[in-house]
Amino acid sequence: MGFKTLTIGKNQLENRDYARNDSFPFRIGYEEITEYIGSAFGCHWHPELEFTYILSGSMNYQANNSQYVLKKGDALFVNQNCLHSGREYPHFKCSYFAITFHPALLAGPRNSILENSLAGIVNNNQLSSAYFDVQDHTSKPVTSVLLELEKINKEKSVGYELLIESKLFELWFYLFQTVHVQLLSEPKQPHKNIKQIKSALDFIHTHYQENMSLEDIALSCNLSKSSCCRLFKKIVHQTPFDYLLYYRIQKSIPYLMNEGMNITEAAALVGFSSSSYYSEIFKRYMHYSPTSYRQMKKTQYQKF
Repeated sequence: MGFKTLTIGKNQLENRDYARNDSFPFRIGYEEITEYIGSAFGCHWHPELEFTYILSGSMNYQANNSQYVLKKGDALFVNQNCLHSGREYPHFKCSYFAITFHPALLAGPRNSILENSLAGIVNNNQLSSAYFDVQDHTSKPVTSVLLELEKINKEKSVGYELLIESKLFELWFYLFQTVHVQLLSEPKQPHKNIKQIKSALDFIHTHYQENMSLEDIALSCNLSKSSCCRLFKKIVHQTPFDYLLYYRIQKSIPYLMNEGMNITEAAALVGFSSSSYYSEIFKRYMHYSPTSYRQMKKTQYQKF
């Protein structure tokens, strides 16, 4: 049993070749949050639209500067190019599926009603997400269509793509009904702060093995140190340095699982100069010492 990871490119763009090169850019992925390293997937974005449906358990989810606790039966829409991440809700596992598709599947002729209803959402940089609470009866149309899409995709009968596309139009209608008031009231200018945080995250992910200061991170996104800290807390919900430490811990786990490598070597490869400090930070985020975590995972692997 291995760990899942996201393949992240420049500026935290998730590499999703299946959706960008396929003649039918649609996918449903089944996930369990605890199967990711550290029971979390880090901040990333992609040009596809995404709907997540919770099958069981709960998880913490962040989309730009919005935070959610998603529970069984809830759904969440995440707009294209929105920074988002997820992590386990304490003491809960979480199984879910994510429906991801390119906006091109819903595109119509230029300046048509269809095209305008699509652009009104995907081009609104202030509209990062929409939450559908299972306890709110108005969420039922959206969650019902998501479950229908999941069933159609699983069965894959002849011509199922046509049925999926028709259901995506239905899904978009319900989403548009939910957010149209927000579309009228919010500006559509680019969200500069999100772009700056993407640049800072890219810098951290590229240089995490090196010595790094808050000033270095702030310079990478053309912000003062205080502004950089403020925006990180608002959008990533961690300080820049906390995020750096957390990312280093995540990157260290494959090295830690290598039996030919000791803890000091694993720590050094991800930017820690002290194995004792690495162990302290590892336990803070993973709730185990590196040695205990390695032994626990080794025992789990032997069961498979």
